[in-house]
Amino acid sequence: MMQVIDLRSDTVTKPSPAMRAFMIEAEVGDDGYGEDPTVSALERRVAALTGFEAGLFVASGTMGNQVALRTLTQPGDPVIVSARAHLLQFEAGASAKNSSIQLLAVDDRHGYPDPDQVADLVRQYRRLHNPIRLIAVENTHMPSGGVPIDQTVMNAIIEAADGTPIYIDGARLWNAAVALDVTPAGLCQGAIAVSTCLSKGLAAPMGSVLSGSQEFIERARIERARLGGRLRQAGIMAAGGLYALDHNMSRLADDHRRARSLAASIKTQLPSATADVLGVRTNIVLLKVQEPHQYLARLHEHGVLCNVLPAGDVRLVTHYDLDDRAIELAASRILASL
Repeated sequence: MMQVIDLRSDTVTKPSPAMRAFMIEAEVGDDGYGEDPTVSALERRVAALTGFEAGLFVASGTMGNQVALRTLTQPGDPVIVSARAHLLQFEAGASAKNSSIQLLAVDDRHGYPDPDQVADLVRQYRRLHNPIRLIAVENTHMPSGGVPIDQTVMNAIIEAADGTPIYIDGARLWNAAVALDVTPAGLCQGAIAVSTCLSKGLAAPMGSVLSGSQEFIERARIERARLGGRLRQAGIMAAGGLYALDHNMSRLADDHRRARSLAASIKTQLPSATADVLGVRTNIVLLKVQEPHQYLARLHEHGVLCNVLPAGDVRLVTHYDLDDRAIELAASRILASL
C-alpha cells in the first residue's frame, strides 16, 4: 500500500510509546478542586518557561485564546489582531460569541501586526473614548509561513501599543524560541499573558497552557469553567505535555530543517514554484499554485495530505511523525502533482 504522508498540520502526531507509558503512570487527582499534582506540575513548568507567575491547563489553543479574551476584556471592547490571525480566521467567530468584542484587523504581510497601523488605531480609539483594550500577537505567525517574531519586532509593537496590554497567541512559541535561539520567556517580555500549545510541534495528544500573573490565572480559572473546561483527572493528559517538554523541545530544529529541505527540493527542481526557501524559518512551507483545491485533490491521489489556507496558499507542515525519508518522498510526489 502507498505510504500516506500527512503534511496537513503538526497536530496530527501520535504520542510515542514512551510518552504513552509516561501518561499511564501519571499521578492524578480532581483538578476541578485543584488536586491533580501532574496538572499543577505542568502549569508551574510552563509558567516558569514563559516567565510568568502561574499557568492554567486548558483543552486546546482556541480555549486558551478564548479564556484569555474573556479574562482581559469586557463586551464591546476593541481588540487589535493581525488580519490573518488564528483568532480572526480559525476560531469560528468565537471571540464575538464568547466575549462580544470587536476584533480590529491590521496588515500582517510581514508576519506580524504592522506597528504603524497599531499606533494609529490606539490613538484613534482613545480620541473616540473607546480605548483599545488589548493587542493580540501570534508567534509564530502561521499564515505567513510560520514566521517567528523576535524581540526587535515585539519592541516596536510594544512602543506602538503605548501602554495597551499585549497578549501572545503562542501556539507555536516553542518553534519561535528554537528558530531564534532564545528562551520562550525572552519572547514574552512586555506581554500580559501567553497561551502555548503542547499538541503541535511538541507532539503531545492535547492541551495548551495559559500563563500570566497569579491574579490573572485566578480569574482565568473562572472563565475556563464557564466554557466547560473544568477538568477532572486531567493529569493523564498533562503528563503528555510534561514528557513533551522534556523530550521533544530540542528536536523542533529537525522539523525546521526538514521544512527548509522540502522547500529547497521543490524550488531546485521546479524554479517557477513559489516555495520561499529563504523565508522558511520554522516548520511551515507555503506554495502558491493554480487552482489550489484541485491541486490538493491530485496530491491526495499521490498519497500526500495538506491544507489550503483562506488566501489560497497550500500549506505543508513538518512534524514529529515525519523523518527525512518521508520528506524526500513528499517532495517527489508534490513535484509530480504540479
